[in-house]
This record gives sequence, C-alpha cells and structure tokens, in this order.
Amino acid sequence: MLRSAADNGSESSYRLPTDVKPVSYALTLAPFIYSSNPGDCYFTGSVSIAVEAVNDTDMFKLHSVRLEVPTVRLRNSTGGDVIVDKIEENVEKQWLTIKLGEPLRAGETYTVLIDRFKGKFVKNGKTGLYLSSSYSENSTEYYLVSSQLEPIHAREVFPCFDEPAMKAEFNVSLVRGREFTALSNMPIKSSSSVPGNTWFSNSVEPKVVIKDDFETTPTMSTYTLAFLVAKFESISHSDSKGRVFTNWLSPELVKKSNFTLSVAAKAIEAFEKLLNVSYKTNITKQAGVPLLNFEAMENWGLIIYQQNILMYNENTTTTLSKLTNALTVSHEIVHQWFGNLVTMKWWNEIWLNEAFSTFYSYLGLEWGSESDLDSHFVMFQKYLFEMNFERKRYKVHPIQMDVSTPTEIDGIFDYIVYQKGASVVRMMHNSIGARVFGAAVSSYIRKHSYSNAGSEDFYSSLNEQLRIHKQSLDAETVMSSHKEKSNLTWSIPITAMTNLNHTGWSRSEVAHLVHWMRGETLRLPLDSSTGWYLINLRSSGHYQVNYDRENWDRLAAQLTTDHTVFTPADRASLIYDSFTLASLGIIDYSVPVRIVMGYLKNETEFAPWAVVLRMQRMYKKDFSALSQANVVEGLLENVFE
Repeated sequence: MLRSAADNGSESSYRLPTDVKPVSYALTLAPFIYSSNPGDCYFTGSVSIAVEAVNDTDMFKLHSVRLEVPTVRLRNSTGGDVIVDKIEENVEKQWLTIKLGEPLRAGETYTVLIDRFKGKFVKNGKTGLYLSSSYSENSTEYYLVSSQLEPIHAREVFPCFDEPAMKAEFNVSLVRGREFTALSNMPIKSSSSVPGNTWFSNSVEPKVVIKDDFETTPTMSTYTLAFLVAKFESISHSDSKGRVFTNWLSPELVKKSNFTLSVAAKAIEAFEKLLNVSYKTNITKQAGVPLLNFEAMENWGLIIYQQNILMYNENTTTTLSKLTNALTVSHEIVHQWFGNLVTMKWWNEIWLNEAFSTFYSYLGLEWGSESDLDSHFVMFQKYLFEMNFERKRYKVHPIQMDVSTPTEIDGIFDYIVYQKGASVVRMMHNSIGARVFGAAVSSYIRKHSYSNAGSEDFYSSLNEQLRIHKQSLDAETVMSSHKEKSNLTWSIPITAMTNLNHTGWSRSEVAHLVHWMRGETLRLPLDSSTGWYLINLRSSGHYQVNYDRENWDRLAAQLTTDHTVFTPADRASLIYDSFTLASLGIIDYSVPVRIVMGYLKNETEFAPWAVVLRMQRMYKKDFSALSQANVVEGLLENVFE
C-alpha cells in the first residue's frame, strides 16, 4: 500500500512517521569560531543519510530546528535521482517534510543528500552545538564549541531522524583550525588539510583548516553523539586490558583531573563484573567544559562534564565534593550500558536510563563495606533530595508519564525520574536479592544491545529470573504501582527485626526477610512485647515508617544504649522519618528530639549527620514561624556544640 502525504501519520502527533528509517549518516560539521565577536560565529555542514523504505511512500520527514537548508536531494540505490517536489518546514513540530514526485519502494535503500546547511549559535545557548569561552596556554581568551544533544537537540545541529529508537551508524568529520583539537565519539581515523574557504566565507577565516575524519560509531541514537572543538590538552591512563582512558581539559586544569580518570577506569571494571556484559569501547574520553546544561552528558565514548566535576585537589576539595564528583563519573560510565548500549524506546521511559544509572552509580565505586554503600545511597538519594522534592517542593508526577511535545520531553528530566526512580530500582534489587536482580539486568542488556527496549522487556527478564530462582512474584505488578500512577496502593516489601533477633540481620541481604504488603494491612508475628522492633531494614523500601509512641521511645533508648545495633542507613532513616512525620503533624516533635538528643554525640558516620544537618536547614527555612520548631532548632544546636 502506498502512503501519501495526506495520510502518512497523524498531523497532531510530534512523532516522525516510520515509513523510512535511517541506516547510517556521513556528517561533516565546520564551526566558525575565529571571530572576537560571538555574533559573527556560526557553523556549516553537510550530511548524507542512507535510509531504508519500510513502506511505499511519496514523502518522509526529518527533524530540523533553526537550520538553513538550501536543498535536499535523494538518490536511489543505483545512483539515480529521485524527484523532490517540495520541502515544507513545520516550526512547531520541528519537521522538514520532503514530498516526492515518485514513491519510495518498501525494502529499497536510498540516500538523502543535504549540502551546506548552516546554523547560528544561540546566544547563551547550552543545547545543540553551542559556544563558550576558555583560555589557551598563553592565557588568551578564545571560543570553543561543544554539544549537548540529549534529549532532542541533535536536530539543532543537523537534519536527522532525532528519535531514540531511530538508531544508525555515524561517520563524523569535524573541521577545525590548526591550533584546535577536535573530539567526537570515536577515535580519529585520518586528518587532512583543506582550504578555509571550502567551508567558510568570512574575510577572517583561517586560510587552511584541518578536517578530522572519525571512525564509524556503533549503532546508536542521535542524542548520544558528541562534538567538541577546543584548545584542550589531555592526560591518559591504560588499564590491564589495554583500554585507554583520557581526560581533556584546558591546559591549566587538565593536570588536576587524575582522580576522576582513575574513577572512570575502576568503574568500568566494576560494571563489567556486575552486569556481566563487556565494555564496548577501547578508548574512553572525558572532557570538561565551562558551560553545560547538566552536570554531565554520557555521550558514547566522549563523556562531557562541567569542568569542575573532573577536577580534584587533595588540599582544597571537600570530602563531600570528592564523593559527589566520583558518583557523577560513575553515573555517566554506567550509562554506556543503560542508555547507550540499550536505549529506551521513547522518552516516557527515560527511567530505564536514568533510574538504573543513578542506582548503579553507587555500585561502581569502592566502598569500605555494604553498610557504607547503603548509608551513602540513603543520604544522597532518599533524604537529601528525593523525598523532600516529592513531599513539598515540586509538582509530583509518576516516574513514567506520557510526553510528546519538545517542552514535555525536556521537562521529564527531574529528581522524580532520577532519585525516586533509583530508590524504586534499589527496593526491587534488595527485595529479591542482588544475585537474582543482577542476572535479570544482565539478561536484559544482552537481549537488547544496540537496540531499544521498554519497561515490559525489563519485566520479562526479571520475571524469567524470578521463575528460575523459584520466587513467586510478578515484577510488573510491583513496579508499575510505583512508576506509573500516583493514586494506586503500592506494593511494598516489609522487612523487620526486633531487639531479640537483630544480630547480623541488619548487615546482610534483606531479601530472605521480605513480606510483600499489597493491600492496606499486613500482619507479622514479631516477638517484641518487651523491646523494640524496626521496620524497613537498611531503608531498602521506598516508604516511610511510623510507630506507636512506645516503640519510638524504645528505639530512642536503644540508640542511646548502643546505636551500632542499627546500620548507619537505619539510623539516618529513623532521624528522617521522625522529623518528617513531626513536621506533618503526625507525631509530636518530642519524638525526633529524643531520637537525636540521646545518642548523636556518639555518632561518627556521615549519613545520619547529613540528615540532621538537612533537618536543621529545613527548620530554619520552612518552619521558622512555629514555636516548636524554634525549640527543636535550639536543641539541635546544643547537639552540634
């Protein structure tokens, strides 16, 4: 059946029709950054796209935003021209519609040729291909070019099929001045000198420029492409397998980045073991730029960071900054599996990229013990960011939600997807056990490498491993209640221990202790008639716990007597839950005050203290008008003294 321009896809949709799919791109970009006036800077380029017709059609669409596209040509597999009748631009949908004088035939391959398109750098822009300034070795200011293409900004750089499921191979070439370095996802294959006026028409253009041709990329999504042209220098490290890790920064900064170079190499080794899937790139580049929309971007083979994240000085960098920077590097490295190797089908399932990468970033670092890993996850993800975000500060939405428009897609990248999503992933990991969960994740990645996957694909791998290990649990039923709708009763894993059976349990896997609560009530036989009981061991579940006053008092007494009975994660959880419940009027402020006053002077772990400090800041900012809060603040200050 022939699809015409009138009936090809819904005009109300922002999605591209699927009658034509990309196979490979040959892309050349030439940024002109050689003027002292940023308004005079621009970029030009050409792109050749090999496509396959999936259905007979007399039209197809590409994404393009703010690009001057003078012509579009089309050739068939024998090199003959296909007549292009008309090119229409839809600014709202960000499309170029190519209407043809003759139909494309299903199963046939064609080449789309777009020569000499041109783009302007957006003032103060941080998406697409954008300008920022830096300093060369002689302290001269100059302009550099870097890219940020996630989620939907490749279309601002070159005409393309800019959707995550429309994967293809890319052959990239970058044109640069002699004193500049060009970086992209892959290593440079060859370089050649060309006249500057081949690409530039300015009177101040370089007389001779260098065209760097890079090796062909793996099959990948447009948003994981990366381009960088700068006067950078590098340091390198090779691992035992001969793989090379390189950090690129401005000359005065690059020597301060050895620590994060080491973190990247160790993280890759850790993830290969955890995921049981080998790393696919022999050369991994990390670059630090002055301006970036996010803290970092996981482009395949060329990870770009805000430059301060790559730097470490043992005399001036705080312990917290060192840890957060290491977590950021680990997060971007594990994206090479979650997101790059296996990509979500559409942006509504970005949690498959970000929630998994956030959780696994902790597993990629070296910790002194399992307890350290737990407490730091709790501190960073559950308490300092995620629960406060959801409870009070911002609009709540499910982890997975429908998105269609560019604005909706850009807006989906928030703490709920990252932090709450990671907490739900960790909850499932801890509830079924690391062995079962790890086997499921490994199977999921192997099945969908170089392709796209949806939530149902992960559930399928998880349920397969649950059956193999004889666990009667349906992963989709549990996970969907947490990620899709906010008005459902969640299925949550209940774990418990008492003063009579606490020895060792709090520091081992909790999977064997899990009872799933699928309704509003669950009865557990706990022998705690004369002592305390604790719910949600190691804060493994994504929920808060309230007790009757008697048990709160018994828990406080245990903390005073010997707080090490509980893990640092448990202690942080008790502090956070009690203060949060008091702030909501559910329990009296005397409960959290007793929790901290009796034992905190003996606390030596970072996580509980971090939560207390967070609580103090919350009282000063949010509850200063409450007389009780003023009392609490004074008591906390006594503890600090």
